[in-house]
Amino acid sequence: MMLKTIIVDDEPKMREGLKKIIYWETYGFTICGDAENGKQALILIERERPSLVITDIRMPVLSGLDLMMEVSGRFDCQFVVISGYGEFDYAQRALKYGAIDYILKPIDEEQLIEALQRTRRRIAFANDSLPLELPQNVVQNSEAVEEVIQYIREHYKEPLMIKEIADKVFLNPIYLGQLFKKQTGSYFNNFVHQIRVEEAKKKLKGSSNKIADIALSVGYSDSDYFVQQFKKLVGCTPSHYREK
Repeated sequence: MMLKTIIVDDEPKMREGLKKIIYWETYGFTICGDAENGKQALILIERERPSLVITDIRMPVLSGLDLMMEVSGRFDCQFVVISGYGEFDYAQRALKYGAIDYILKPIDEEQLIEALQRTRRRIAFANDSLPLELPQNVVQNSEAVEEVIQYIREHYKEPLMIKEIADKVFLNPIYLGQLFKKQTGSYFNNFVHQIRVEEAKKKLKGSSNKIADIALSVGYSDSDYFVQQFKKLVGCTPSHYREK
């Protein structure tokens, strides 16, 4: 079975080069689309449901790390991140959040092939270990989900990945994502955004701090992304909310 793959990079030449660097079908993968930023990629992931996303770590609109956080616990796909030599800290964070591998530019063909092979092994393992349905007794027992909710409320200022939190409650991250959605009615990352935006609303009412500073204080390193999420949930920009 061919595994659907998406390439995400803001450099057109890099996207085209990745498509041609190897014969993807030889290793069981097929390119089903590409995107120039994380926002476009998220739409593509929702539509195509790929098994693998190969993404640059730093991009406009939505970074590779933010894209991983948006997808975590929502769609069952793996990530390989691409980074420049000056972005190693970002790459380390990506690995911490569950990326298969990070590959430095310029792309090494052999390293890419090894990453694809690891991806296939991880997907086989995940499919074998993941329950087909949520057992009824687990659905009724909300302790794990309550623990996750409490962790989000205490750590919303930090980067949050369901894969990292799943380790703390000893559950498969995809399984935990299903359980979280079943019990709360919200995807993990949507819930994180809700908590962050609620905290931002308090700060907008109670201070004259700059929007960028408030964004950073509630967990958004990119103020444009913060404004985008705020408007989606509240219906207006942070500036307009403060004026009202």
